[in-house]
Amino acid sequence: MFDSLLRFFRPRRSSPWDSAPPWALELKHIQERVLNKEDQQMSAQDDLNAAVGVLVKGYSDLHTALVPALQIIADNANGNAAIIQQIANIQGVSQKMAQDAAALTAAIPAATTVTPPASPPSVDTGGTQADVAPPSIDVPPVTDPNATPPTS
Repeated sequence: MFDSLLRFFRPRRSSPWDSAPPWALELKHIQERVLNKEDQQMSAQDDLNAAVGVLVKGYSDLHTALVPALQIIADNANGNAAIIQQIANIQGVSQKMAQDAAALTAAIPAATTVTPPASPPSVDTGGTQADVAPPSIDVPPVTDPNATPPTS
């Protein structure tokens, strides 16, 4: 008797997905893949944040550490224009590296949460400007998600 009652109240389908149309099943599989990959994507984003943070801090610390050494050399240069110029070059390159690393965090605000460092102090080189072009990091382009990929 119990079997007959269970047979009467038993659902006809074991899952609503059994009779779902193919497009709904495809959406279900896509959703499952996205949810399964979400942890990996968030972990990669955390790794990126950590790497950019270390990069910014490293370049800023490098420039801050160079400033006192460059100032001592500039003070003992006895007016030698070549030494003063090289100090200005080193300072310019070091400062530009620190600024570009900080600008990288500002260029990708969605991917990084690192705060840019404060401006490091500068060495007084007697008004001499650097005669070398410091390296720079180009701001990465942000593309529209609806844009079509370029063809090669």
